Amino acid sequence: MAFEQTNANDAEKVDSEVYIGPSHSFSFLKETPVGIRRLAQPGDDSFVQGAISEIDKMSSRLRSSEVRTPIESSSRFHIPSKSAGYSLLGKFLEYAELGKPFFSFPSEDILRQVVFEPENVRERAWVVSFNYILLAAISTHDDEHEEKLRQNSQLALNDSRIFLEPSLANIQALALLAVHGEDYAAPNTSWMLLGHACRQAEALGLHIRSGKDTLNEWQHKLCLFWLLFTLDKSCALAFGRPAFLPLSVYQHVPLPDEQFMCKFSPHEKTQNSSFGSVVLKSTITLAKLMSDVLVVLSVGESGKSKEDIWSNLEGWFAATRVALTQAMEDEQASADAHQIREMKLGINSVNFQYLHILTLLLKGDRSSALRLSCAREAISILPSLVSNWGSVYNGVVWQLLYYPFTPFFVIFENIVQQPSQYTGYEDDLRLLATAVNYYAEMRSQMRLLSSLCSKLEHTTSVFFQLAQSHAGNLDREKAPKDKAPISQEEESVRPWDDLINMDLSDLNITPYLNWLPIDMSHTSQILETELQGPNPQPSHNSEECGPAHSEKPISGSTFDWFLWDDYYGSSNVGL
Repeated sequence: MAFEQTNANDAEKVDSEVYIGPSHSFSFLKETPVGIRRLAQPGDDSFVQGAISEIDKMSSRLRSSEVRTPIESSSRFHIPSKSAGYSLLGKFLEYAELGKPFFSFPSEDILRQVVFEPENVRERAWVVSFNYILLAAISTHDDEHEEKLRQNSQLALNDSRIFLEPSLANIQALALLAVHGEDYAAPNTSWMLLGHACRQAEALGLHIRSGKDTLNEWQHKLCLFWLLFTLDKSCALAFGRPAFLPLSVYQHVPLPDEQFMCKFSPHEKTQNSSFGSVVLKSTITLAKLMSDVLVVLSVGESGKSKEDIWSNLEGWFAATRVALTQAMEDEQASADAHQIREMKLGINSVNFQYLHILTLLLKGDRSSALRLSCAREAISILPSLVSNWGSVYNGVVWQLLYYPFTPFFVIFENIVQQPSQYTGYEDDLRLLATAVNYYAEMRSQMRLLSSLCSKLEHTTSVFFQLAQSHAGNLDREKAPKDKAPISQEEESVRPWDDLINMDLSDLNITPYLNWLPIDMSHTSQILETELQGPNPQPSHNSEECGPAHSEKPISGSTFDWFLWDDYYGSSNVGL
């Protein structure tokens, strides 16, 4: 029997292409090539072909699920000295309190084995959780401990049982990496980790109380289940993929007891706080509402109408805002500055998530004004979301980095598509500048992801400059021809002018324009024309290209921000 021979290089390729559904944030992979072909100039379509080639490359990257190359199994765990090891144990027990009530941990004997004999720990998930909780909490300047903790985590992850044997320890470790795993913060990798955790939860019947569960064990399992449920809905909304834990199956699972949920108080250690439980309950309720949003964005109004979902979201937000504000006011008198800051972070994180969901849901002519208002408010609260791995109320880290692009581009589009009579662009430019500053501040908060923050900062900088250039053209169109030019004093009152000193004359903006969503193709034409100069050459295919605005399904209303990092170069952590 003859076997087909394969090329050695082909044999080394990993066939890990992942499926992306028809309703997803990456719909531009198919739609954008159609939209950008109309930008081709007579006799020269090289930049269009180059852009299409880049889309192909980005598609390949997105459809793969590669992570940082694992450490060779021949490598050895780092074993600290006795004094250093017990110091790490003390820090772990302190920081592990932040994970209550979602995470439980083994006996002290197993924890000592995790520190001093990690190779003998059967459930390597404990080694992963121990090292990653410490990694999230240590100083950003503690390079020596950082690398050793990361090495131990990666060595433990070489054990396939973490992914194949359902257990509470494995579910906890996978959920931890999906939310706060610095090395695994790429959106698709986070989604894959969450998927493993959800499948193991289903295999164990995590939502069902077994006969041997104590009351505390049962309550802990419920908290962990609802954590997975909320993360699942957020990822499903981002990717347009089916939820792992559908509401139709699990809507009758009980919530944890109120008293047990009060253990979720990461902003203070006495656990006499109700603030964390209010955050937890409101987040679970929002996740249930997001299930309805997922349906209407993917299959249309087959059940609840968009207006009904919108009304339910507004009712949820009104009640949540009152409850969270009251809970914080009840604790302010006895709270220190750090605790107050963390509670405000929790409130603003909930606000931003609500505004982000509304921005996606309200795409359409009838609600465009409200959608723009939501986008403006979302960008305005970004400075209050600047945080790092040490916070808990900030949610999933990759969402902190990518979600702001959705409201950012709603505002950007509003600026560049306005007629010359538009006078409100200065406030919108300030908001775009706020987003640029946000990524600059986040860069100082992240370790491995600082380079990604730099790239995202550069992205916002470019589009801020393009919007500013368009606004300058509006000023010139509105100004009377005999009016004196703007004085230096007048120019100096515009606070964003010195934000970025960028010369656009030598900047090839085509790659940036090509990544606009397909429903912003008209925007790209405006900017392309402005930056070509006063006498652009018409395309010989202008009559064949059809309308400037291509219809895009509502499921594509999320801006395609996930792949931007890949376009500007891979991160040095292998995201």
